[in-house]
Parts: sequence; structure tokens; C-alpha cells
Amino acid sequence: MHLDPQHGTDTGTRRDKITSAAEAVRLIHDGDTVATGGFVGIGFAEGIAVALEQRFLASQAEGGHGSPRDLTLVYAAGQGDGHERGLNHWGHVGLVRRVIGGHWGWFRSCRRWRWATRSRPGTCRRA
Repeated sequence: MHLDPQHGTDTGTRRDKITSAAEAVRLIHDGDTVATGGFVGIGFAEGIAVALEQRFLASQAEGGHGSPRDLTLVYAAGQGDGHERGLNHWGHVGLVRRVIGGHWGWFRSCRRWRWATRSRPGTCRRA
């Protein structure tokens, strides 16, 4: 294994593997499944969560229809602070359609989202 990213590559053809959070979330499309990791605030990609929220809200303001929308979210442990951080960035109606999760204590915006949409039972529940 070589730790040097230049090793064995032609510098003229090497693609940069570092990207901004805003560029990364442009790879997410309507109806995609997104999996997150981390526990509480450790190991969670807060920058990605914020960038996805910002993209959704900006496109919603422009056209009345946020994008990406109708995502399936998969996660195993509580991620965030129970108020504004972590998965709570994704509690906007239309952004997430289905949640498969293992801990709901820190994902309070999901409960608000479910109530606001009057979603069918099981759409936002524990796995």
C-alpha cells in the first residue's frame, strides 16, 4: 500500500478527490438513499448535512419545490444535539420521505415533520 497520492499516477490524469460539501451533495438526486454515520456529535458529517439542507431550501425558494427530495435516510445511532444539529437539518417537509433509524432521541425534527405531513404510520419510525 502506498500512502503517497501521487505514487504510480500521471499527474496530468490524476483527479482531485477532495471536494467541498456543496459539491458533494450535488451528487444526491431525488429519491436517493442516504446513509449517515456517527454518534451524537462525533463522527457525523455536519458540513454535509448543512450543505444538503441549504441546497434543498435554496431550490425550494427558487421554484417552490425543494431538491433533492423524497430521500430515504438510513442511520443507526443518535446523531446531533436533539435541537438544531445532526439529522435535525433534514427535518424539512419534502426532503426526506422515509427514515430507517435506530435512535430517535436526537432526531426531534423527524417527529415534527411526521406531524406536519400527517405521514402514514411507519414512515418515520424505529427500525
